[in-house]
Amino acid sequence: MPLLERSIFALSLFLIFVAVTLKSSPANSEEFSGFASVQSGNQILIGKRVVRLFGIRAPQRDDICQIGEQHMKCGVVAWSELIRLADGWHVSCDIELKAKDGTDYATCYIGERDVNETMVRSGWAKAMRKQTNRYVVDEDDAKNFNRGLWASAKR
Repeated sequence: MPLLERSIFALSLFLIFVAVTLKSSPANSEEFSGFASVQSGNQILIGKRVVRLFGIRAPQRDDICQIGEQHMKCGVVAWSELIRLADGWHVSCDIELKAKDGTDYATCYIGERDVNETMVRSGWAKAMRKQTNRYVVDEDDAKNFNRGLWASAKR
């Protein structure tokens, strides 16, 4: 390849890299914080803003699950776990995704602790692989130690 063509090719790659970097830059993400009021196992209210926890799926409050031979209100238990973790605490959230319906999906923190991760690691939420693989290892940990929804998992 002649020098001019290599230079144009290298410049093109550089510009693509810059464009991708700027598009995914944390500076573009919206951050907010406030005191949390837990609405369900994966939804909190901060001020007047409703936020769903990004990358996780928890049972809805009226969901019934079978764990071993027992049926239980796993949605209420997941809701209770998030209340224990976050309700009334000052929470900082980074918006990761704005859905077409206007729903904000965020990663939320209490200090340095990732609330989303803690819910998955407790076993009361599952990793939502369609959004991110970030919490898959935490779900595997909950399964391996039979926590929460995985309490009766046979390994």
